[in-house]
Amino acid sequence: MKKIYFIVSLAVLALFTSCTDFNATNFPGYDDAAKPTNLVTYNYILVEGDYSTISKAVLANATNANDSALAKAIGTNKVFRDSAQFSTGIPLLLNTKYIYVDNKSTAMITYNLNVPYDTTKIIAANKLTLQDSDYIAMGKGSNQPGQYKNFSGAIDPNYYLPIWLKLTKQMNITPYIKSGEVRLIRYKYYNGSATVQNYAVFIYDGTNWAAYNAKTAKKAKFVFNDGNWQFVNSEIFLGLVDGIGEFTTVSVSGDQVWAWDSYNYMKMTGYVSGSYFDNEDWLISPAMNLSDRITPWLSFMHVGRYFGDSGSSTDKMRKAITVWVSTKYDGTNFKAEDWTQLTIPDAGYPSGASWTLISSTPISLAAYAKKNNVRIAFKYLSSASDNAAGTWEVKNVLVYEE
Repeated sequence: MKKIYFIVSLAVLALFTSCTDFNATNFPGYDDAAKPTNLVTYNYILVEGDYSTISKAVLANATNANDSALAKAIGTNKVFRDSAQFSTGIPLLLNTKYIYVDNKSTAMITYNLNVPYDTTKIIAANKLTLQDSDYIAMGKGSNQPGQYKNFSGAIDPNYYLPIWLKLTKQMNITPYIKSGEVRLIRYKYYNGSATVQNYAVFIYDGTNWAAYNAKTAKKAKFVFNDGNWQFVNSEIFLGLVDGIGEFTTVSVSGDQVWAWDSYNYMKMTGYVSGSYFDNEDWLISPAMNLSDRITPWLSFMHVGRYFGDSGSSTDKMRKAITVWVSTKYDGTNFKAEDWTQLTIPDAGYPSGASWTLISSTPISLAAYAKKNNVRIAFKYLSSASDNAAGTWEVKNVLVYEE
């Protein structure tokens, strides 16, 4: 009887084993399809408590007094001072908040970013540089400014300077300081390895001075990968800012070519010394990898003029200045058929009436998300036969993810 049970058990085992092998062999991915998935997209706005949580997490990893002071400031001010803080700090929160997700899940996080004061609006008389005597006046004891005549992570300038501003006679130049008065204070700061020059802006509210701390809401994208949330830089590519850079040019016809102008833009024109010439010229970006992107966009600054349009029409100009995209161009063998024209929004076309650079307004590249070898091209046409040889100027080409 035991032998019978044993034989039956082997038969059943063989049956299940053969089924498993059959599915794996004949239906690739069958077993994976049966696994639960949790590929999600979060949209979240940081609340005050989140800044405290992030502050504590960053503080736990601080290696010196300066890092500790910066970490504490996040929780106190409920704002990040720069991109380095939010790009490393927010994942520390997400790694505890959203942990049961699959790779490539995304989170769009809205956060507060510090907005620097426009110091050009502060008159020279209100910009002061601390002298040794000023540090000493704030205290010479341990961990006081006068000890080493500087500030540091252990000596917070935002604590000492408002008090100094209120008490020092130097600031009371007039009998009455009005609410809204602004002072820029330049001071020395020890960052843990060297003493550097720094500054801070303070505003008087009628009773006390306080460090300027304006905030603006910003968004950043994070992606879950291999067990951790990671910051995704929204700027994919920025070009034509101070030179041609990695852009290349292709002249299909005509002697005139794209060139960097001394006024800081790329310029193309078929009009030379009072004559009009036929041209077809392309200005092409380097290849971009959008394989990990979801909502890429393109924008640039440009202006066009003298394309032969009459009145307020811009029809000829719109045919002469166009933007294209390709995933086929290899950087060497140029073929016009490898390119697809993009649509510039109506608001993104120049009026043709002035030389004022305008924004193209965002142009969606969503159709090219998840793809590699993506290139953008600016195509210029001019014609001698109808005196349509205008000038096109382009700069600040930005590809980014929303």
